[in-house]
Amino acid sequence: MEATGRITDFLKKSVIFRNLPERDLRKISLSFEIIDLPMGEILFYEKEPSNDMYIVLEGKVRASLFDEHGNELVLAELGPGEFIGEMGIIDQLPRSATVLAEENTRLAALRRDVFLRIIKENPDIALNVIKALVARLRRTDDMVEALAFRNVESRIVKFLVETGREKGLKEEGRYKVRKMTHRELASRVGSSREAVTKALKTLIFKKVIEDRGNFWLISPDAEDLMDP
Repeated sequence: MEATGRITDFLKKSVIFRNLPERDLRKISLSFEIIDLPMGEILFYEKEPSNDMYIVLEGKVRASLFDEHGNELVLAELGPGEFIGEMGIIDQLPRSATVLAEENTRLAALRRDVFLRIIKENPDIALNVIKALVARLRRTDDMVEALAFRNVESRIVKFLVETGREKGLKEEGRYKVRKMTHRELASRVGSSREAVTKALKTLIFKKVIEDRGNFWLISPDAEDLMDP
């Protein structure tokens, strides 16, 4: 019952379900199955059949693409209240990315046939699904623009500024972003570890980024100082 109540609370805030009456949300929440995913475990792989969608209740997952050499490009990091797998549940095409748990994560899964029945019973949800997909598409467009038209230094700055804005941590008027390994940073900006190492050294030398032990400090308007 506690898990059902938590799912209902998340549904109230979600883009897809938030306009529904609470009695409908409670009914829908009963259709979800709880899944616990330990840190580092895979939820599903790219190209696997897609039959379910998921809502993150606790923890965090990331959606990534991998090349034949194991190099990773992180498409998104998703935390509590966010959905995964809504594309596949609609078109039934294989998964478009690999999703794994960045920390111990609890998810609620909804089968495709149940989701389609819910849409038939609540047609307004279809419009909300479109809005959610458009929001994902806009984020993808931003990533494509960065990969196509920005150099590695500019991509790093864009990522750190956006991360700092999202986390909301500031020090001396600058965003405070917890450090990650150069390989992890490379996976988020679509570059090699070697190129990221070189770019970081240049950005620190130019004082665009300041190294503060376990954190990087970067100005909110640092992107304005960068060439594409």
